[in-house]
Amino acid sequence: MPITFLTDHTSPLMRGLDERIVRDWNTRRPDAEVSLVTLEHEEFRDRLPGLLASDNPPDVLTWFAGNRSRSLTDRMRDVALMWDDEGYTTAYPERFRRMAGGPDAAHFLPTSHYWWAVYYRPSVFAAHGLRTPIETWDDLAAAARTLRAAGIAPFALGARYRCPAAAWFDYLDMRLNGPAFHGQLMRLEASYTDPRVRAVFDFWRKLVDEGWFLGKPAEYDEDEAAAAVLDGRAGMTLIGAYIADEYVPENEPDLDFFRFPIIDPALPVGEDAPVDGYFVAGNTAHPEEATQFLAHLGSPAVQQLTIEAMSVLPTHSAVDTERASRHVASGARLLRSADEVYQFYDLDTPAEFATHGMDAFVEFLRDPGATDRLLDELETRRRQFGAGAV
Repeated sequence: MPITFLTDHTSPLMRGLDERIVRDWNTRRPDAEVSLVTLEHEEFRDRLPGLLASDNPPDVLTWFAGNRSRSLTDRMRDVALMWDDEGYTTAYPERFRRMAGGPDAAHFLPTSHYWWAVYYRPSVFAAHGLRTPIETWDDLAAAARTLRAAGIAPFALGARYRCPAAAWFDYLDMRLNGPAFHGQLMRLEASYTDPRVRAVFDFWRKLVDEGWFLGKPAEYDEDEAAAAVLDGRAGMTLIGAYIADEYVPENEPDLDFFRFPIIDPALPVGEDAPVDGYFVAGNTAHPEEATQFLAHLGSPAVQQLTIEAMSVLPTHSAVDTERASRHVASGARLLRSADEVYQFYDLDTPAEFATHGMDAFVEFLRDPGATDRLLDELETRRRQFGAGAV
């Protein structure tokens, strides 16, 4: 029976890359044949716990690093020996090694990471006399006024599935309060009723009230947000680099990005850079073969192929980023310019709590007047998760 490789890579570009990786593996290792299976992301996320608890789970699966991974370690196979055998403990920088688990056990293999940024169409900006890159909040506000005057929404948000709303919270918090406070909040070491958190929501509400966002952000998703930028209904969208791999035509030339602008120049700069990877199911029926395929996914050869096809950065130090796809060099510079790098709200926040925060951000977009209630509820839940008073 083939090894089952389950991913949520459903876009043509991403699925095509996975098919090539599997095809090459099966040519070299017919004794350990791999079968690729895909699920849409939302279905994948919802079904994952049940799949891992079943008697016949998928063997190798894609997932996220951080707390989303740590919450499942009891259902993942320990692959610490593979890390040593493949030399990954020295070939992977420390930031990525820490994401595997351990030090005495390793359950996850991070294989790529990517940046979040403000994406826009250069042709639309040029048509309205807007110069890039936009670096300060004053510049962004001026661009927003110009776009609104032309009948274009400054931003499409697309919060139906929560992640874009969380990104806005991450960046406003880091830009208004600094990455150190943001880290404390993610670790549940700061209160959600802290005036600094309230300041984030007050700032955000002002943007909502001023008409910065297209339509009702909670009623459409990020695919539709990207489409609004492409067809000119919105000027910008805050999104991960995967926009170029999933939501726009391949090699679309009229698409670029800039760093989320600086609000307070006295603060260090924080950025979100989520890390993706793979793991082996804990009760796989093919532990040795599945672990070998996992090692292959983390190899320099596969990561090289990946960065040349997609808008991602490698985790293996031997990969040549000079041969990467369009935008990768700019994305790497964006992250190198940061003072601190986090992953993302639901990856940095304990998994059991993160869903409440993500839901609250979307509810805020539906009803900004509910801010006090939402923050009080989040603080109550934070205390329930064992976090003390601050």
